[in-house]
Parts: sequence; C-alpha cells; structure tokens
Amino acid sequence: MINILTMMVAAALGASLRAYIHQLPVLKNKDMPYSTMAINIAGAFLMGFTVMLVAENTQYYLIIVTGFLGGFTTYSQFALDQFNLLREKKTKLFFKYSLSTVFFTLVAVAFGLIVGSMFV
Repeated sequence: MINILTMMVAAALGASLRAYIHQLPVLKNKDMPYSTMAINIAGAFLMGFTVMLVAENTQYYLIIVTGFLGGFTTYSQFALDQFNLLREKKTKLFFKYSLSTVFFTLVAVAFGLIVGSMFV
C-alpha cells in the first residue's frame, strides 16, 4: 500500500512539473505546442535513463517510471494538440509537430539509455 501511495505522490509531482513547464513564456507559441513537445522529449530522455538504472517491477520503477514520468509526460495532450492543428487546418504544422515529436522523443530515449548505461 505504501508503494501505491508513494507512486500517487510521484505522479502528482510529475503532473505539477508538467503544468509549470507548460506555463513557461519561452515555450508559449500560439501556433506550435512547444511545451508539450519539450515535456515529452525530456520525459523520454528521463525514461531511457531511468530504465537503465532501475530494475523493472521494483518499487523505484513504480514510483519513478509509472508515477513521476507517467504524470509528467503527456501523450493525450500530444494527441489533442495534433487534433487541434488539423481542425484549424494547419496541416504543415501538424506534420512538423507530429514528426518532430516522434523523432526527438526516440532520439531522447536512446540518448537516455546511452547515458544511463554509463552508470550501470
């Protein structure tokens, strides 16, 4: 029970950090949702890094990966951003945002795995 409560607190902290980053003026752009992209890229790096250091099915994995990073990253917001770009007929931005996010999150998780492996 303690692990579940700790995971819930970690998820709340991840979601709070996401909300804070989402409000940063440097990432505000009415055309392109850079804040969601930055959050997901950072989360992908942290995911890769963490899985190299923390064994799956442990309390740390539950707290960090499932809790904190699950609360921090946001695929649902990514999907909503994509939908809104299409609805607003911003097709070029839709493809730029979609492809950039997928590419850079893959690069970030790979980089996280590489950096994490240096500590194993």
